[in-house]
Amino acid sequence: MAEYQAVVKTAELGPGQLLEVEVGGETLMVANIGQTYYALSALCPNDGTNLVQEGELDGDEIVCPHDGRRFDLRTGASLESNDPRPLERYAIRVEENEVKVGGRLPRWGAGAA
Repeated sequence: MAEYQAVVKTAELGPGQLLEVEVGGETLMVANIGQTYYALSALCPNDGTNLVQEGELDGDEIVCPHDGRRFDLRTGASLESNDPRPLERYAIRVEENEVKVGGRLPRWGAGAA
């Protein structure tokens, strides 16, 4: 996915909200945490549960309802020591009041593009 794809207007995704989007054949979630936007895989790496549809938002974390795993929405990091698999993160930018999602970020990379 070389280009960024517009997925939502900034006015349509308020602080503390999640949105499920399809980008490049991937099911992703876009989160607005404190007026900063993040794009991550919407599927739990353990069992494929759709975290937007079934997960519980807890501040800047999302909790899988099936196994209780917690993920940091800012970094994608698993907060479970027994299973450190993170959520995949995707590049994101805001241009002209639109949130746009780009390609997958390296797991060791920091921050949004």
